[in-house]
Amino acid sequence: MSSKDTRLSRREMLRVAGAAIVGTVVASCGAAPTATPAPTPTARVVEVTKVVEKPVTQVVEKPVTQVVEKVVTATPLPKPTASKKILTFWSMWSTQPLNQQFVNTVVADYMKAHPDVTIQVPYWEKSALEAALKAALTAGEGAPDIAGDVGSQIFGPAGWLLDLSGALPAAAFKPGILEAITLTQPKGIFSYPIGIQLLYLFYNPRIFDEAGIKVPNSNQFTQDEFVDVIKKVAARGYSGFANAVGDRNYPAIYPIWAALVQLVGIEEEARYDGGLTSWNTPVARQVLTWMNQLRDAGAWPKSFATMGIDAFHTYFHTQQKAAMIYIGSFYPARAFKPVSEGGQSPDFHFGALIPPLMNGAKYPKNLWSNFDSGFMGIKSTKYPDVVRDFFAFMSQPKYGALWSALTTQPSTLKYDVAKDWPTNVKDSDQWKWYWELITKVYGDCPAPLKPNLASENAECAGFVDVRTAVLNSGLPQNLITIDEAIKKLDAALCKK
Repeated sequence: MSSKDTRLSRREMLRVAGAAIVGTVVASCGAAPTATPAPTPTARVVEVTKVVEKPVTQVVEKPVTQVVEKVVTATPLPKPTASKKILTFWSMWSTQPLNQQFVNTVVADYMKAHPDVTIQVPYWEKSALEAALKAALTAGEGAPDIAGDVGSQIFGPAGWLLDLSGALPAAAFKPGILEAITLTQPKGIFSYPIGIQLLYLFYNPRIFDEAGIKVPNSNQFTQDEFVDVIKKVAARGYSGFANAVGDRNYPAIYPIWAALVQLVGIEEEARYDGGLTSWNTPVARQVLTWMNQLRDAGAWPKSFATMGIDAFHTYFHTQQKAAMIYIGSFYPARAFKPVSEGGQSPDFHFGALIPPLMNGAKYPKNLWSNFDSGFMGIKSTKYPDVVRDFFAFMSQPKYGALWSALTTQPSTLKYDVAKDWPTNVKDSDQWKWYWELITKVYGDCPAPLKPNLASENAECAGFVDVRTAVLNSGLPQNLITIDEAIKKLDAALCKK
C-alpha cells in the first residue's frame, strides 16, 4: 500500500487546516485527562435508632448498624419516554477545555436540531475511560452509547462497536480518509477520527543558549550531534526531554517512531510498531542503540516512571526543567490555556526542530503522523440510528473548521476557511507566533499518514503490552538489554 505525501502550507498551518492524505491508517489515540465520571455509590455505615412508645414498660432498643455494600453501577439515567431518547457520551479530555468546547458545541447543536434527543457527556481521564469502557463492554452492561476512541482497533474486531459504514458522508471527508479507517476483518468502519496528529520536537531556547548549543540553519541535528546536545544540557542540570510515562504507553517511544519513519518510511514503521515484522534487523538495532546512547547521556527526567502527560507538559513549559519535548500536534490543546489552569505563559516562546537526521535515512525530513483521538459508537446502544445520525451531523464542514480552530490540529473534514472558520475563538491572536514557527520549521516536511494494519491480523493485541514494557519503560530505564528487548518483541509478534 502507499501514501501520498502531505506538505503543510503556510495558510494551512496558520488555520490548522491539514492536508488531504491518501493511505490506510490506524485510528488511534492521543491524547488523556482526569476522569469525571458520574458519582458511584460508596459504602456507608448507617446508625438507625428505633423509637418505641412506652405503653406500660419502657423499651429501649439498641442501635442497629446497617451496612450498605458498595455497588459499582453505570450512571443512572431517567427512563426515556416514548418521545425522548436519552444517550450517554463518555468523552476523554477532562483537562482539555478546548476539546470539550468542540464536543459540547456539536452535542448542543444536535440536541437543538433534534429536540427528542438528550445526550449527556461526562468527561474522563483517558486511561480511566479505557478501563471503565473495557469493563462495561466485557460485562455486557453499563456501556455508554458513544465514547471517545480509546481502542477501536481492538474493540472493533471484538464485536463491541457500531459499524458506521454508510452513515458517514464520503464527500465530507478529505480524500482517502474513509478508505483508511475501513477495516477488512471484520468489514466495517468502527471509529470516527476527527483530527490528524503530527509528531514535533520543541526546545527551550534559553536552555540551549545556557548550554552553548547552536541550532543548525536546517533546524535538524544529525543522529550523533543530537547525543552531544543531550550531554550538554544534562551537564547544566536539565533533562534532555520532558517526556515521561506515568500514565501513557507511548511518550518514550516518540523518538523511535520519528527515527524509523526517516529510515524506512511510515508504512514499514507501522509494521514495526504493530508487531507485524521482526525487530531483529540492522535498522531496528541502529535505532535502539541510539536510544540507549540518549538515555546514558541524560535524556529522561528523574520522575520518568511516575510523571503523567499533563505534568510533563508543565515540566517543559512552566518549570522549564527539560531542554526539549517530543510531542504530538495536540500540544496546544493541553498547553494553550490559562496559566491558572496549568497552561503555558504566552510569554514563553519555544523553538522547533525537525527530528534528528538518522544515518542512512531514506526519508530525511518526513514526519511521523497518525489519526488523532476520535470517537466510537457502541454496538449495545438502544439507539443505533441516532448514533449514526449524530456522527453524520458532526461531519459538516463547520465542525471541521471548529476542530482546527480550537485544538490547532488538522481535521479529517473538508471545509472552506473563508466560509466556515469560526470568528469567536478567544485569545487566538496571542499564539500567532506558534503558527509562524510551525510553518517555518515543518511547512515543507512530508507527512504521509500511518497506514492501518490492524485488520491484517486480529491476533496482535498482546504485542502492544510487550512494546510498552520494553520500549516505553524497560530500555529507557536500563532494565533490559537490546538483545533481550528484541527477543521479547519478536516473541510477541502477531500470529498468522
